[in-house]
This record gives sequence, structure tokens and C-alpha cells, in this order.
Amino acid sequence: MKPIEGGKEIARELERHKIKRLTQEDIFKAAQKHGDSIVVVAQRLHIQRLTEHLTQGGIAAAIPYCQPENFEEVEVLQDKFGAISRRFSERPRNPQNLAKGSTAQALARYSSGQEQQAAVEALNQNEIRYTSPIYLRDETCLSCHGTVGQELSDSDYTLLKEKYPQDQATGYKKGDLKGMWELTFDKMDLVAFLNDQPKKSRRPR
Repeated sequence: MKPIEGGKEIARELERHKIKRLTQEDIFKAAQKHGDSIVVVAQRLHIQRLTEHLTQGGIAAAIPYCQPENFEEVEVLQDKFGAISRRFSERPRNPQNLAKGSTAQALARYSSGQEQQAAVEALNQNEIRYTSPIYLRDETCLSCHGTVGQELSDSDYTLLKEKYPQDQATGYKKGDLKGMWELTFDKMDLVAFLNDQPKKSRRPR
């Protein structure tokens, strides 16, 4: 019998698309891995862009770049892995970032020292939550979040208060816990990515 033309390539392609049997542990490990990768990229770009714009135009120029979860590169990764990311704090600059409910409970585990590393848990039947603490590791952050009249000048603080009248996010020192990343993974989307299949969910982005 004559071999099918391209038979080996076809077999490899079929094998590649074969649905893997994934355990809960496999899915949790994937959420941890891809959550880590999103946060690392977001935080690296965040510091780069803040430093660049603070140098060029001060606080006024830097303010729009203090939302790394909205960076295009981060959104591309979120879409790829089926995640939605947000940052939360107990003392937020923007009231929309105030931790509430189960998010506040997760953040409390970091602020109490009970949890210190990234963690993954089932949020419900369809979603997995990845959390990671945000520590002020870089001096650049103190330009906006340090003590008013010291690292943060009075005039710069006036600018911040104009945009965020309810600001609570000052008085931090290097090394302090600033807040927490929370990434919510759609389990169906994550499984689809792991199986190299089209997205399964219809969750709004």
C-alpha cells in the first residue's frame, strides 16, 4: 500500500490536537505559571514606563502609566491564557481598587504575613483565582507613594489629589506591602489553551 502523502506530518498534527486529560492539579499549576508570567511582565513594564515618564515630565506625565493591568502587552497575555487581572489595596489611590469581600480576605492573608508568595485557589466551579503580593521594591514608587513633604513633594501631591481626591496611598516605605494582584482565570479558557484549542468561554473581557 502506498503511504499517504504527508502522513507523518498529519499524524503529528493530530497528536498535537489530541485533548489532554488534565487534573485539577495540572490546571492549578498552569494558573500559577501563567499568573506569574503576567505579573512579571506587568511589573517590569510598570517600573520601566514610570521611570521614563517621571524623568521626562514628572508626576503629571507618569500618572497615566500607573495602571499596568491595562498595558497592551499585559492584555495580550491575559487573552492568551484566559485571565482578567486587577490590582487591589487596603489603602488605594483609586476607590475602584479597594479590596472587598473574598478579595479583601485574600489580601488580609498577605498583610498579616500569613501568606507571602503567589497563591492559587478555586474561586468557584468555573474560575481559578491567582493572587500575588505587591511590595514596594523600587525607589521610583516612593515618588508617588512615599511620605508627603519628603519623597513625595507637596506640589506633586496636589496634582495627585486633583485626579484622586480620595487618595489613601501615601506614607509607604521601601519594602512595604502596597497591595495585591488578583488574576481570575476562566477554567475553560485555560484548558483550551493547554490543549491548543480555540477559546471555550464567552466571558466578557
